[in-house]
Amino acid sequence: MLLVDKNQTDETLAASRQEPMKSHNLSPCKTSGTALSRFRAMAVFCLVCVSFSASFAQREGTPLRVFGYFQNSLQHWTAFTAHPEQNSFGLQQLNLFFQKDISENWTAFVNFEALNTFSSGRHWGAFNLEEAWVKYSVDMRFNLKLGLQIPTFNNLNEIKNRTPLLPYIIRPLVYETSFGEFFPLEDFVPARAFAQAYGFFPAGQTKLDYAVYLGNAPDINRDPQRGQTGIDTTIAFTVGGRWGIRYRELKLGLSGTYEKTDQFVRLASVLRRSPSDLRGLPITRFGGDLSFNLSRFSYESEFIFLDVNTGIPELELDLNFYYATLGYNFGNTLLGYASYWKTNGHNAFLVPGAETIEDENIYIATLGLAYDLNDRIRLKSQWARVRDQGTIQFVAQDAVITIQDKFTIVSAAVSVFF
Repeated sequence: MLLVDKNQTDETLAASRQEPMKSHNLSPCKTSGTALSRFRAMAVFCLVCVSFSASFAQREGTPLRVFGYFQNSLQHWTAFTAHPEQNSFGLQQLNLFFQKDISENWTAFVNFEALNTFSSGRHWGAFNLEEAWVKYSVDMRFNLKLGLQIPTFNNLNEIKNRTPLLPYIIRPLVYETSFGEFFPLEDFVPARAFAQAYGFFPAGQTKLDYAVYLGNAPDINRDPQRGQTGIDTTIAFTVGGRWGIRYRELKLGLSGTYEKTDQFVRLASVLRRSPSDLRGLPITRFGGDLSFNLSRFSYESEFIFLDVNTGIPELELDLNFYYATLGYNFGNTLLGYASYWKTNGHNAFLVPGAETIEDENIYIATLGLAYDLNDRIRLKSQWARVRDQGTIQFVAQDAVITIQDKFTIVSAAVSVFF
C-alpha cells in the first residue's frame, strides 16, 4: 500500500492510529534568556513527571508507553528567485509520544513535536505541544476524544506526520509541516480540535466512516500585548467532519469545515466599511479523498477548496489544492511512486484607485523511492520539479507583474519509528 490507512489494525499502525500527528506553529523561535530558563525548567519538570508516571504505572500494572517518529534528510535545492543553490542536512521532524491506558475504556495521549533541527539556543525551527487528549472508546462504532488534537480531514491530515510509514520526504504541499514558516498550511487544512467523535459501522465488506469535531475559530491571539496568548478572541467555533465509505481496497470520503474570522476587520477603513461588516466572515473548506489498491499498484488523491465568504465585492479570497499519487510495489520492501500536486490562490482587493488582483499557481511533479531496511527504518529518495506561476494586476495603473519561477529539489532521508 502506498499510503498508510489510518484504520489498519496491525500493531504498529494501531498504535499510530491512536496518536495522529500534525504541526502548525512553525514560526522561528525567538527565545529570550528568561524564556530559555523557563524552557529548561519545563523540560526538567517533564522528565520528572515522566519518571514518576512510569514508576507509578509500573506499580499499577498499566505501563506508560513512550515512542515516536523522526526523519532526517539531505536536500539539494537549485537556485530560484533571490535564493542561491543550496545543500542542507536537517532533522526535518521529530514526534515524541506518551500514551497511558487509564482504564478499560479511557486512554490518555500526549504528542510533542520538534521541527527543522530545533534549537532554542540558536533560534532554529520550532517545538510544539501538538496533542494532549483523553479518549473514551466504547467500540468501533463510537469513540470520543476530549482535549487538544488533530482533527479528521480527508485521508492524510491525521496521519501526515507518520514519517516512517509514508513514502514521501517532502509530503503533498499543504501537509508538509517543515514548510510552515513560508507556506500557509493552516489555511488549507484544520490544525486542531478539542472535541471529536468518530467511528465506523460495518456492513459486510463495507464500512461507513464518520467523524465530527469542534474547535477554536482561526482568530488565536499571538500578541502578549493584547492579553493571554493561545486563546480564541471570538465567540465562534470551527465545526467540521468527514463522512466516508470503505469497500475492500477502496476508500473514499468527503470532508468539510465551517468557521468565522475577524482577521479582516483591520481593513474596514480602507474598504470604507463598518468594522461590523468585516466581523465574523464565514470560511468554508470542502475536501474529498479517494484511494485504492489493485494488485501491485496503489493510488491516492485529494482535493481541497477553501472560500472566504466575504459578501463584499471589493474582497475576494479563494484557495484550492489537489494531489494524486500512483505507486508501484516492486516487492515487500521497495516502493516507487509518481505524484502531481497543484495549488491555486486567488486574492482580489478591489478598492477604487488601489485595485489589485493576485493569482498564483504552484505545480509540483515528483518521483520517489522508499525502501524498508527493516520494520522500523525506512530509507527514501525523492526528486521534485517546482513551477511557480502567477500574476499581480494593478488595475488603476493598467500594469501587470508576472511571477515565473522554476527550481528542483533532490532529497534523501532516513525515517525511523522508535
